[in-house]
Amino acid sequence: MRHRRRALLLLLTAALLTSCSGSGGTALEGDAKASDLAGYDHAQVGKEYWVTMPQMSNKSGKPLTVLSAEIAHVPAGLRITGYRVADAGTGGHPIGVIPVGADSAGDHKGDSIPVTAHGMSSLYYEARVKVTGAVHGDLSTCRYEYRQGSATYHQDLGCDTRIRLGTALPVEG
Repeated sequence: MRHRRRALLLLLTAALLTSCSGSGGTALEGDAKASDLAGYDHAQVGKEYWVTMPQMSNKSGKPLTVLSAEIAHVPAGLRITGYRVADAGTGGHPIGVIPVGADSAGDHKGDSIPVTAHGMSSLYYEARVKVTGAVHGDLSTCRYEYRQGSATYHQDLGCDTRIRLGTALPVEG
């Protein structure tokens, strides 16, 4: 009897944790442009670059707030040093890799992104990536955490960025 109650308690606890964390969210969708492989073949060891992540849309009928984002798979030779929220504004969502210091998107104050029901946000996340050596593999799988109502969800969206060492591009200016 004691083992049966303990097993039942464990099952109930697991069910509550699953429903509260909502780990399998489905409300987010990335922009179609971001599903293609983006790349940069002129990276230099020791330099840092901003890597854009998909601009998010909410395909559900309820508003949500994206709380955080991360790139889940980071290959050897690259290290994530931070994240920021940027605003595409009227210039559109850039795709790809931007050297730090040549930023094209304005910083947005705060780190969460509200997205209306059936809407797309002009805000998106960027990851600051440092090249630490030869790169073998691609950055992939953008993982988002968002709140919808009182539940928090995690959802992965496809995103692939290839960064390779190469000849440095001339600095404009």
